[in-house]
Amino acid sequence: MATFNPRIFARPDRLKHIAPARLLAFLDPWKAYFTARGIDLPAADVDDMPLDEIAHVLMNPDATVPEDMVNALYYVDETASHDTMEQLLDRAAAAGIDIDDDTETSAADVAVQIWLAQPMLLQRQHAEAVAFARSNFMYFAGCGGAGAELPEMLEAQRDLMQNRLDNWFEKKRRGRGCRIFAFPRGNKIWFLIRHGLPIRREGKHLDDGEGGIAFYRPQQHDVVIYDAETDEMGVNAGTKGERTLYLEVIGEVLFGDENYFDSSERFTLEPLREVGPGSLACDDIEGIARVRLVEFGRFWGGSQQDTEIRKAEDLYTSFGDSWPTRLTGGKLTYAVFKVAFEGSKRERTVTVRPANIARYERDSDTDVIDVWLKARGFCRPPADEDDADDALLEVA
Repeated sequence: MATFNPRIFARPDRLKHIAPARLLAFLDPWKAYFTARGIDLPAADVDDMPLDEIAHVLMNPDATVPEDMVNALYYVDETASHDTMEQLLDRAAAAGIDIDDDTETSAADVAVQIWLAQPMLLQRQHAEAVAFARSNFMYFAGCGGAGAELPEMLEAQRDLMQNRLDNWFEKKRRGRGCRIFAFPRGNKIWFLIRHGLPIRREGKHLDDGEGGIAFYRPQQHDVVIYDAETDEMGVNAGTKGERTLYLEVIGEVLFGDENYFDSSERFTLEPLREVGPGSLACDDIEGIARVRLVEFGRFWGGSQQDTEIRKAEDLYTSFGDSWPTRLTGGKLTYAVFKVAFEGSKRERTVTVRPANIARYERDSDTDVIDVWLKARGFCRPPADEDDADDALLEVA
């Protein structure tokens, strides 16, 4: 049964962004494939490149298409843009890669030269772009306390983490070969974890009119952020099993304790939508006089990773009777409440950030606030159910 890579080349105009001689050098490792498809690359005239013919072959791959060629085209195409040109040049200089010094060098030319010299460097550039574009995270508290030291990840630690992740991915039918890219920035460190998903099988159409079956393993990019200032881990991943895995592996390898991060998912903000103003009721809670919702964050997603922040002295008063409509859609990422305590003139701030983080201005407020959060449904009872999606195999 033939395999194929779903990263099909679909933008033929991009070939024109690469200098002809450089394009020939880039495609040279796969000249045998082009010869078999009717194009003699070594004999191609750089002044009259058969770009349309090359594009046709790339856009209509057969069962023998080289996977490494498709991957190379993918990374060049994904990283080459006017916005990334400066970053590409800086990375090349730092790595000692000589980039041709001429006024006609395009971003695609730079990307190709980096790929020819150090392919992994271009993959890292792509990984960094993916990591910093994510904005929808579940947050988990560490046990070290605020102001923790930012860990330094050595190559041996990276290898150990990748091996542990591979063992889990293989067991869950996601294959091996995961890669971890780390990007320290100030008091934070971003981890991009690239790994496979369960095999997909699809029907395919053959040129002779017959049908067949093709299968491939899709690729997933998960992002984890550790904030040393707050000692929190933000995780953007597809399943609960993956989130727990990352917390345990990073906790054990970098902090010496696989339980360093609390992986329970204790808090939810759904009562804000389901109950509305009633979710702020506190008449039954001794010690609390009033609660206001003053701010929340919402993730909308989409191609631009839209994120919304709403603020008001009292959001439910601002929304009025339209609050159900105003809170519909998106994913609530955090909420800020102002709590007035009996016998105190000054309100204090409470912030709830799923999955398990709640921040109070004073430690002495913890007990009474916890009672209120549980009573209104913001604090969920422990769940022992396993993630059903961890066991699913994606088959057609």
